[in-house]
Amino acid sequence: MLHTFLKFPFNPELAMTEGGVIPTCSLAESIAQHVMLLILTRKGENRFNPDYGNAVWDLEFDNGITIVEWERVFEESLLEQIKKYETRISYPQIQVHMEYVEHTYGTKDFVEIRKKAKIGINAELTGLGERYTFSTQIYLSPMAVD
Repeated sequence: MLHTFLKFPFNPELAMTEGGVIPTCSLAESIAQHVMLLILTRKGENRFNPDYGNAVWDLEFDNGITIVEWERVFEESLLEQIKKYETRISYPQIQVHMEYVEHTYGTKDFVEIRKKAKIGINAELTGLGERYTFSTQIYLSPMAVD
């Protein structure tokens, strides 16, 4: 059975035009788009399902939390969300590594320090037994230092 997956963001106006084509994507890309949504959505942000989203965003401005604890919360929350909301993959193994990155601007008199999270997932496509991998990097919390 062949499935069609819609590409994010969905634009319903395309369906209403004459000969309108709605962009589609592969199963792997559809899963990746949904995983990114799970990563970037804060718990409580989805008004239809307050449990949907990553609990790590409650720690975003907590300076007392260690990198190890932040990574642990991120991994555990994302694992819980994938098991609950992304059933197209099974046996997910998640790794999150956070580091601080400095960036100096030539036109500005300060250094910006940001958190960079590298996220990797190894899993299996449910019912197909094929390997699924996902990786991304996100930047958080810009901070400037004079």
